[in-house]
This record gives sequence, C-alpha cells and structure tokens, in this order.
Amino acid sequence: MPAKRAAAAAGLVDRLDAEAETFSRDLTREYYLNGAGLKEELSIVPIFQRHAALFSKATLDALAKAPPDDPRRQPLRAFAAEGYLENAAKSLSEALAARETTDATTWDGKEVPYRALPVLTANEPDPERRHQIDRLRLELTAAQNPVREERWGVLQAEARGLGYSDYAALCEDLGGLQLDALAAPLEAFLWDSEKAYRLELGRRLEEIGVSPPEAERSDLGYLFRSPRFDARFPPERLIPSLAETLLPLGIDLQRQQNVHLDVESRPHKSPRAFCAPIVIPDEVMLVINPHGGQDDYAALFHEAGHTEHFAHVDRTLPFAARGLGDNSVTEAFAFLIEHLTHDAAWLQQRLGWPDPGEFVAFKRFVKLYMLRRYATKLLYELELHRGSDVRSRAKRYADLLTARLAVRYSPADYLFDVDDGFYCARYLRAWAFEAQLRRQLQNDAGEQWFLSLQAGKRLRELWSTGQRLPVQDLARRIGYSGLDFAPLFEDLKT
Repeated sequence: MPAKRAAAAAGLVDRLDAEAETFSRDLTREYYLNGAGLKEELSIVPIFQRHAALFSKATLDALAKAPPDDPRRQPLRAFAAEGYLENAAKSLSEALAARETTDATTWDGKEVPYRALPVLTANEPDPERRHQIDRLRLELTAAQNPVREERWGVLQAEARGLGYSDYAALCEDLGGLQLDALAAPLEAFLWDSEKAYRLELGRRLEEIGVSPPEAERSDLGYLFRSPRFDARFPPERLIPSLAETLLPLGIDLQRQQNVHLDVESRPHKSPRAFCAPIVIPDEVMLVINPHGGQDDYAALFHEAGHTEHFAHVDRTLPFAARGLGDNSVTEAFAFLIEHLTHDAAWLQQRLGWPDPGEFVAFKRFVKLYMLRRYATKLLYELELHRGSDVRSRAKRYADLLTARLAVRYSPADYLFDVDDGFYCARYLRAWAFEAQLRRQLQNDAGEQWFLSLQAGKRLRELWSTGQRLPVQDLARRIGYSGLDFAPLFEDLKT
C-alpha cells in the first residue's frame, strides 16, 4: 500500500477507535441507569444519532479495506457491524426495554414489576404458587414477543443486506467464534452426561418437593436459589467477603477510586447483576440487586471478576483492545472469581464453614446444568439464526430445552432467552478457559491460589491486556496449545 494511502487508512482507524470509545461510554452509561433502576426509559436513539457515521455502510466498507495487520481492524469491524444492526433496531430495543421496565402484574393483591418476578419465583417455596407466578411472567413475556420478533427480523434482514447468508454467518465471521466446531464437543458432552445429570436432577427435585415429571423451569430457580444454605451466606458478609478476598491478591477494594458498587434495592432494578464499564479503566460500575443467599455471593463475585478486569486494563491501549474484542475473555475472569464462592477452602476461610462438601457438590451440579443449558442454547440458536420463520422456532425451543434439561420450558421464552451475537458461545468458551486458567494458577501458587500475591500479580498482568487477545490466544499464553474443554469436563466428573 502506498505511504499516503497507508497513512489515510491508519488515520481512519484512529478516528473510529476514538469515536467508538465515546459512543460506548454514552451507551453503557444509559444502559447502567436503566438497568440500575435509576431511569425508567432507555434513550439510546439520540446516542446512535450522534454517532450515525460510525455505523454507516461507508464505515463498514472502509474498515473492510483497512490494513489487515492493524490489530484494531477486526474488533472495530465487529463493533461497527453490531452497531449497524442495533442502529437499525434501536427503536424496537427502546420499546422492548420500556416494556420490560414498566410492565407489571398483580400477585397477592400487590403490583409486581416484570423484572421482579424471577426474584419472587426463586424465593417461593410452594411449587404451585411458584408455577402460578411464572405463568404471570410468561403471559407478559408472550405479550412482549411481537416486539422481539420484529427486532429479530430486522437483525436478520440487515445481516443479509451486508452480504451474509444469515445472522449466524455474520456472527461467525465477525466474532471468530467457529460455532460449528464449538458445538461438536458440547453435543457429545450432552450425550455423555445425560444419565448422570438426570439421576442427580431427579434426586434434587424430590428434595424440594417436586415430582421430576412435573418439574418446570421455575422450579430450578428455587432449587438453585437454595434457601437451605442461606444461613451460611449472611447478607452482612456479602461486601466484606469480597473485599477480604481481593486483598491477599493485592487489590484494596476500598481504595479503588475507579470502582463503584451499586448494591441498593430498587423496584425497577434489573434482577440480573451486571458490570457497566463506562470508562475503561476509570469508571467501572458493579450493579447487583440482592435478594438473599448464596446466589447474591455468586452474582457479586462474578461481576467483580468483570469489574477488576476492566479496572486494571492498561489505559494506554487503544479502545479496540480495552473495550472491544472477545468478550469470552472478560467472562472467563468473571467465572474465575465467582468460582471461589463454591471453593471448599474459600468457604472455610472467608465464611467459617467447617465442612462445605455438600454445598460444593450442589454447586458442581448447578454448573453441570448450566453447561448443558448453554450447550443446548447454542444448538438452538444455530437453528434459530439460520432459519427464516422465527415463530416456528417457539415450539422447537421448548422441545429442545425440555428434552435436554428434563424440566418443562415454555415456548413463550424462545426469544427472551436469546442474547445478541451468540453470547451463549462466549459463555461456553469462557467456562473452558476459566478451568484452564484456574488449573494453571493452582499449579503455580497452590490449591489456595486466591491467597497468593503471585497469583494476583499474574491476574493483573492478564487483566492489563484488556481483550486485545482472543481467549484461545490467552490459553496459549498461559501454556496450553489452545482452548480445551477437557479440564472443564473433568471438573464436572469429580
């Protein structure tokens, strides 16, 4: 490439990298305010309007022609394409967020916000009442589904407009996810673990008074909420236990000026904990809506993994490396910190639990379920996004997840249970790398690696790279030949 054209191409990438950071900051802040229950409406249209050129077809074409050896090119291409699709669907995204924020139903004579229903279900010990609450949620979800269906249609049409055969092909190309290759070992795992999973699921359902043939997805919410362990996870120890865990790793949570914890309960706060890295690494929000028990600890520690990752990123890196790239990376760090909440030594030391063996076994089963669930979701989403008749997939969703997970799933959730961009694949890749990374930390610093300054230094080194490297390259960086599910599968057998 002539020097003049090379300089122009580099200048284009510089400009897009800077604008992507500004856009991401504004959008993340807006999602934070809505998800934290601080703002009912989600106003993303003005943000997209201010940055319309960033997500134009001209920008996508220019990035396609940018020097392939520039490491910012591919993450910016993926970001611009995702923004291009989201820009096309922005009014529907706003409408859906408004419905999810303001929709409500009545239970026991009181109005209950839509987003609060999963929390209510997870805390309801009576199976029949639990099923009734979830049916109210499903009714609202079904009423919202025409918006989800229209939005799915827009994403599919825009992907084809960009020259892809379907939305799955776009995600495959831009995300580097190798979806079919990822699905192969997981489909084999589903068959290999089927018998053991069903036997343990049946036993655990009977323990909470549910007949396995009558079990519904909402029963799992209560089962995994596991109120019988609540006494071991006192609310007053939630934040202190996190601070005490990070300190031996060389991280003083109380002195992190760039980290902000939002733990207040609000009526319209999302039931799902989340991390909002508004300015990386200078303004990172950790949001949780506590509802009690071990689930709060797991959610807090998971989001703390994201938070510490983004809070330690080298600020001199371009935004494409700090805030874009392979989200499997940050998910792996999140799972690593979350895993401590069901590590026997951590439970003994931080929560004073003399013999947590029963709980550790329970959490191993939960992880088995989650891996089976996300593996099944990947298979379902491949069908969903490679097809053209979206409504025909509702029954397929319910049939496939019911068969693989042995509890009744509803067709109404067939789009509610789907995140953009095959994020289920990001989770699956993250679980694999987390198991590899944890094993490496244990080899280097011992089983109780979380007490080691050496391990903390190693993590901060990895965190500082942001998401510059995809997760398979990080696996190579710590001594593996690439991403490997074997350590994860072995974890679930022990």
